[in-house]
Parts: sequence; C-alpha cells; structure tokens
Amino acid sequence: MRLVLDTGVLGQICHPRKYHDVRSWFRIDSHKSLARLDELTRELRYLPTTTATWRSAARLWASLRREGRVTAEGLDGDVLIATHALEELAGVVTSNEKHFEGIVDVYAWTAVPIADLA
Repeated sequence: MRLVLDTGVLGQICHPRKYHDVRSWFRIDSHKSLARLDELTRELRYLPTTTATWRSAARLWASLRREGRVTAEGLDGDVLIATHALEELAGVVTSNEKHFEGIVDVYAWTAVPIADLA
C-alpha cells in the first residue's frame, strides 16, 4: 500500500511536546521538531512539487469547485496533497479524513500499521 502523509499528521509527528500517541505510532523518539523532520528524511521519500503537479492540483481544485466542493478560496494544501497521492497511486494518511473523502483513498493514522509506511 502506498501512502502520503497529510501535513497535519506530519506536524503532529514533529511537534516537540504534544501528540505523543502519533509520535509513538511513527516510532520517532527525538525531542526537537527539526530533528524529527530531519529524521523523517531518512525514513520517508519526499515528493517533489513540480510545475506539472501544481497545474494538476489547480485542475483538481477547479473540478471540485464546479462540483460544489469548496476546499478553500484558493488552491490549498489538501488539494496539492491529494494530487500527489493521485500521481503516486497512493492513499492519504490524515487526521482530517473529511478533507480528502471522495478524492483519494483516505486513512486515519490510527488505522494504518506503521509497517505499511515502509
């Protein structure tokens, strides 16, 4: 299973004091946010955001607006993350499933075994 992390989950993994449950799930023990983010670069592949990805995200955003699904006044991060997931044939791991429902496969972080991220 291919998965993309939403920024909310990524922020919770990297937070220095809160969200111990999410950090435990991801098995990150570092104490500083930037150290956690650096550690993630050794564990996960970053997806490059190219001009083509931005254009695809803009088309997706426009399509969602035409359907009456306003995600934000302008192109927002959730649409960009959804576009990455679509390009990678992946689902999104998030703490805000509603933001991605009907666009891509979506999973609560609590429902994803950490082994699936490897």
